[in-house]
Amino acid sequence: MFAQVTPLLGLVAAASLAVAGPINILFKDVVIVGGGASGAYAAVRLRDDFHKSIALIEQQSMLGGMVNTYVDPKTGIPYDYGVKSFIDTGNATGFFERFNIPMGKLSSKRLTTEYINFQNGNVVDFTPPPFADQLTALAKFLEVVEPWEHLMQPGYYNFPPPGAIPEDLLIPFGDFATKHGIEKAVPLIYQTTGFGLGNMSKETTLFVLQAFGASMARSMLGKQASFVPASGRNQDLYDAIGKHLGKDVLYSSTVIDSKRTKFGVFLTVQNSQTGQITLITARRLLLAIEPTAANMAPFDLNRNERTVLSKFTYTNEYAGIVNNAAFAANHSYYNLPESAAPSNYLALPDASFTCRIDYLGGDHLFRLTIVGDNELDSAGAKRLVQKNFDTLLQAGRLLESESGQQLNFVDFATHGPMHARVSVAELQDGFYQKLYALQGGRSTWWTGGAFSVNFQTTLWEYDELLFPEILKGLF
Repeated sequence: MFAQVTPLLGLVAAASLAVAGPINILFKDVVIVGGGASGAYAAVRLRDDFHKSIALIEQQSMLGGMVNTYVDPKTGIPYDYGVKSFIDTGNATGFFERFNIPMGKLSSKRLTTEYINFQNGNVVDFTPPPFADQLTALAKFLEVVEPWEHLMQPGYYNFPPPGAIPEDLLIPFGDFATKHGIEKAVPLIYQTTGFGLGNMSKETTLFVLQAFGASMARSMLGKQASFVPASGRNQDLYDAIGKHLGKDVLYSSTVIDSKRTKFGVFLTVQNSQTGQITLITARRLLLAIEPTAANMAPFDLNRNERTVLSKFTYTNEYAGIVNNAAFAANHSYYNLPESAAPSNYLALPDASFTCRIDYLGGDHLFRLTIVGDNELDSAGAKRLVQKNFDTLLQAGRLLESESGQQLNFVDFATHGPMHARVSVAELQDGFYQKLYALQGGRSTWWTGGAFSVNFQTTLWEYDELLFPEILKGLF
């Protein structure tokens, strides 16, 4: 309990003026904002294993962030269209075991891929390298990048100071691929997780390694295990965490005001469904959300925090499932520019674009992924997919040709902003040293993809690095 309660009383008064009805008041050791991979994991560990009182604030009605599982109401079959698998690193399997979730291997359908320019509907005469050649190139990629893995995974504590950053990390990835003769690995890297960066060939190599690094390469080469829940429903883990945490999770809730001090933090939280106000006094704050300007607006950033975090740029990524008989079962519609033909592996679309539309199963269920620039919101993403669909129909690339059809979205999720990155000039000016210097300031710690690498189990490893610092002085 704080000796200083004046800020809390001020927040109580302000909230009382704005909202009629009772106000909840909570006193906690740690308040966590964001119930995705980082926040949910931290909540379990801090509460159960370090015996600290916690509150977890999540704006959605469930935990898990971008896991995204859709269950077909007709068949009960789950379809994962966000996170596809979990890389076995750290105590990943142990975390599943503590919730009694059996693990299995990811299975995938063999699809017929059609390469099409989604902007005009033209067929792209692209031929990917033989799969064996792709794996050979990927093995060479791993050989080159593995020595740098400790610089960025699970966090950037060991990132070199200005003047000592390996030059290869600062060049465009297309140049990096050409320099090391790994062009034939690019299709695999791109279609797995690299597409989230937009045109991966033009991005700085360091940030491509955030999206697809050594651990992903090892996983694809069979050198590091990956797994999924045996049920085939990735959401199972986060549903179990939510049930376990119970009333310590505030769902459908966001922070609308805050006061952060060296003695602790004071948050005003509002439920978007009921309008309920909760005032939380906590000794520590863990922010497990992307540090965008919009997300940080309620957190009274100081000038230094605003300056550092404003350097980040992001892509907006969306995922969804559509149900349309115009798409052919067991097909994948893959968006490439015509310059990719016949074997230009570095030619990729520029954002904003629909990456691909892949058959999932069931009654014409297809998974789609959209990558947008800073301007693309969820409504714009849906309009873009509809425009692409109209183009494919009119060009005769689908089973039907009736114009004016509306795509039937059965599920849709916002993943972005994500893939936080900065300019080469900022990297050379000590950006990561400045970013990590924010940790602990005014009782606040930061986790998530901007401070680590945006894979579920790697984020859990990064949380482990934070716990000793967060817990310092908590008795």
